[in-house]
Amino acid sequence: MVPPTSATGRRRRLPPEQRERQVLDAAVRVFSRVGFHDASMDDVAEQAGLSKPMVYTHGGGSKEELLRRCIRREADRLLTSVAQAAGARAAPGEDRATEDRLRRGLRAYFATLTTHRDGWSVLYRQARTGTLADEVHRARARIVDRVAELLAAELPGPDPADTRTLATPLAAALVGAAEGLADWSASGGTEDPEALTELLLALVWTGLARLRDHRPEP
Repeated sequence: MVPPTSATGRRRRLPPEQRERQVLDAAVRVFSRVGFHDASMDDVAEQAGLSKPMVYTHGGGSKEELLRRCIRREADRLLTSVAQAAGARAAPGEDRATEDRLRRGLRAYFATLTTHRDGWSVLYRQARTGTLADEVHRARARIVDRVAELLAAELPGPDPADTRTLATPLAAALVGAAEGLADWSASGGTEDPEALTELLLALVWTGLARLRDHRPEP
């Protein structure tokens, strides 16, 4: 049973975007704890402290659409945090641009997942199969695409298309490894984003650097 969010006094009238955020926050908590199939709109309404009609109104009209909106929001949160961190201005002493940008992006990735555990559960555990698996696949593809852009900028080669062809599977492997570490973290491993970042970099950076510096001619 998901613990309810208490609502005391008269409910304030909120702008639609705030009410939608309230519904999505409650839905993410419910879906992450009891799963999509066992969750009900009554559970979400109780968690949000709202009536069920309001949950339907601000959640898209169905439980499936509500989960879809939760997936999109959590994916957007993750992608935005990684993109902003990887694109941030280098700090003093950061002289290995690719490695440092990758480190910042990974740190943001793990910080987001460990801070928003319920959102991570919805994105990576509750919706990997079933009718909404396509939504998760698209969200993950966006993350892989962003990482591929970062890697392609540093790989040698006169043909950008050829470079991107190499960068995309590397990005998919890197994101897959990050997901594995996040899963391990959620199952009782460290929740320190810095430690998780350094673990992954220790595993992958030597190989990435070798590809960058010693890529053979086709």
